[in-house]
Amino acid sequence: MSTIKRPPFVLLIDDEHDTRSVWCMVLELEGITAMSAANGEDGLAKAITRIPDLIITDFMMPGIDGLEVCRRVRADERLHDVPLILWSAARGIEARGIADLVVEKPVQIETMLLHVHSLVRGAGGV
Repeated sequence: MSTIKRPPFVLLIDDEHDTRSVWCMVLELEGITAMSAANGEDGLAKAITRIPDLIITDFMMPGIDGLEVCRRVRADERLHDVPLILWSAARGIEARGIADLVVEKPVQIETMLLHVHSLVRGAGGV
């Protein structure tokens, strides 16, 4: 059995290019491998191709929204155990039983990283 641990892998789904770029850079600087997708459909396809340790998805996106992304992840036997963070500038989103955590934007980097590390650890990551 190998003792070499791989970096955690996080998939970030957000329709805002700058948001994806900045947060992927923050995650990479934290030693986390990050991949991004610009919409829910692309994100789900990428998640199936490479199962992430955590999915962070925006709520308000064109096409399928983040809540629907969460529902589809939970319904897919390959992905249903992947922790989910649903984040949005919208307030009062009810995602109990669908997302592991709802985070309101803007969020402090340190706070988000605490959430990410907590959920990745729970998923068996570093």
